[in-house]
Amino acid sequence: MALTRNPFRYGGDGDSVDLVDRKEETAQIEATIRNGEKLFLIGPRRFGKTSILQSVDETLTYSGGMVLHLNAEAFPSMDMLVEKILSLTATRLQTKVEIAIEQMGKFFSDLKPEFKYNGAAQKLSVRMSVDPTVVKTRPIKLFVDALDGLEMLARTQPRSRPVGLMIDEFQAIVSRVADGTSADAQISATIQKHHRVGYVFTDSQTRLLTSMALTNSQLINRLCRRRFIGPLPRGDFSAFLMKKFRQSGFVVADDGPIEKILVLAQEVPYNVQMLAHHCWEELRSRSRSKPAKLTEALVESVLQRTVKSLGPLFAQTWTGLTSIQQRALIAVIRWQGAGLSSTVAARSANLAVSSLQSALRSLHDQNILREDPAVGPVKTRFADPFFAEWVRLTALM
Repeated sequence: MALTRNPFRYGGDGDSVDLVDRKEETAQIEATIRNGEKLFLIGPRRFGKTSILQSVDETLTYSGGMVLHLNAEAFPSMDMLVEKILSLTATRLQTKVEIAIEQMGKFFSDLKPEFKYNGAAQKLSVRMSVDPTVVKTRPIKLFVDALDGLEMLARTQPRSRPVGLMIDEFQAIVSRVADGTSADAQISATIQKHHRVGYVFTDSQTRLLTSMALTNSQLINRLCRRRFIGPLPRGDFSAFLMKKFRQSGFVVADDGPIEKILVLAQEVPYNVQMLAHHCWEELRSRSRSKPAKLTEALVESVLQRTVKSLGPLFAQTWTGLTSIQQRALIAVIRWQGAGLSSTVAARSANLAVSSLQSALRSLHDQNILREDPAVGPVKTRFADPFFAEWVRLTALM
C-alpha cells in the first residue's frame, strides 16, 4: 500500500522516527546515561544532534529512566535555566506531589525552591527564592547547585533507574557568564564528583574545535569523552530516500534524482529532509491518473521554489550583515570554501586578508558558516546550504 503521509520530516525537535542510521550515537548516549558518565557531542547545526537526544530521551523514559533534556539557548538567563531544571526534575520524579516537594526541598535546599501545583493540569512547577544578588553576581553557582542537587537526588533512586541531564548548545551556558574559563572550571569541579547522573552536552560551534578556548576546557579535555556528529553515511541515506519515495507509489527510475537531492542539500540531514519533503508534495500533486516520476529536473525545480519561499528570511539575515561580511559570504561561494586564507581570495572580494578572516570568524560565531573537515582539508561551508543558493541567485546571477 502506498504511503499517504509525507515520510520526510523536518523542523521541531524530531523524534526517533526521523533518524537514519544513528544507532551508534544513540547507543553511546544511552550507555553514558546508564553508567553515570560524561559525553560531549559536537557537530554542525542541522545534523540531527537534537533528534538523537530526543530519541534517547524517549527510550530511557519509556523504560523508567529519569532524563532531563534542555536547550541552553532557549533560556535568556541562568536562573531561568536552573528553574527549568528544577521543574523538570519534579515532573520526572513520577511520585506523589507531597513526596516530590519533600525531596526537592531536601536536595535542592541551597536554591530555596518554592512550589506551585496546578491541579487541573496535574503539574508541579518550581521557582527559586535565592538572594537576587546571587542571581546577578554568581549565576554559575545556581547551575552547579542544581547539578549537585540532581546528583544527591539520583543517589536515592534505584540503581536500575538511569538518571541523566542532556543539554543542547552547552556553550551558551559558559558564554553567558563574564568569566567563561572560571565557569568551565567550576562546572568541571562539580561534575567530576558525580557518578550517578549521566551528562550529555552538545555544541554546534565546530570552529571551536581548533580554538584555544576548547583546547583549554577542563570539562572537555578532562571529564568528557567526545563524539563528533558528521554527515550520515551516503549509501544509507540514499537507500532511505529511495525506499520512502517508492513506498509512496512514486516512480524513481534510477539513483540520479536521489543523488541530486543529496548534492543540492550538501548532505545536511535537515536540508535533505526538507527538499525531499517538498519533492514528495510536488509528486503527490501530480499523481492524478498515474504515478508521478521523480526526476533530476523536478528536484532542481523544487529547490528553486523552496529557496524562493525562504527568501524573506534569507533577505533579513543578509541585510543584517555588514558589507564586508556579505563579501566574505560571496567569497565562500566563489572559492567553494577552500583557500580563503590566501591573498588572492581576499583580493577577489576587495578585502584585506585580515578583514576577510575577521568577517569569517564573525559569520562562524553567528552560525551562518561552519567548518567541514569531513573530506581532506577543512572547508568553510554555509550552515544552511539553501541560504548559499539564495546568495548565489541573488548576488551572483
